[in-house]
Amino acid sequence: MSRPTCLRCERPLAGCLCACIRPLDNAVPLLILQHPEEARQAKGTARLLQLCLRHCERRVGAQFPAPLADAHPLLLLYPPDPGAPPPSHPWAAGRPPPRLVLLDGTWRQSRQLMRHSPWLQALPRLALTATPASRYAIRKAHAAHQLSSLEAAALALAQLQPGLDTQALWDAMDAFVALQQSLASAGRARAPAT
Repeated sequence: MSRPTCLRCERPLAGCLCACIRPLDNAVPLLILQHPEEARQAKGTARLLQLCLRHCERRVGAQFPAPLADAHPLLLLYPPDPGAPPPSHPWAAGRPPPRLVLLDGTWRQSRQLMRHSPWLQALPRLALTATPASRYAIRKAHAAHQLSSLEAAALALAQLQPGLDTQALWDAMDAFVALQQSLASAGRARAPAT
């Protein structure tokens, strides 16, 4: 028997993250390409990010066809290839902002997505600057600069859309971490003693 699920956030009612949502009207649209294994990860932030951002689309799969061309040039949020020249930004004043493409998954999964969707490799890349330590206290990272998808998107949107107050995303992140910690504590309290 399956557990009751929230229709909005797609999570079990006991772990509904709707109270964590903090709306943000972003001018730079976001396309999240999510690895299927990450889509099943309860501690992932992509669904919350999608629910917070007004202009955001999330697709789940192991490979993706290139999106149909539109007014927004694509820009991949991903570290540049070693030795590659810094990318030139494919937009100019008076033109529509880029559509930011974010790969959601572990580093291994993101490399798989790149390998199985070769068009991603040809996109200009945006590397984050001045990356703070992660607030993602509920999931292990190999280094302090490794961020959740929500954190990376907040920093990238701040770089691409100067003047955008991304505090709503940081507040959503903090609320999500607190929710997950609360659920973990409740689970430990219910667990039988051994």
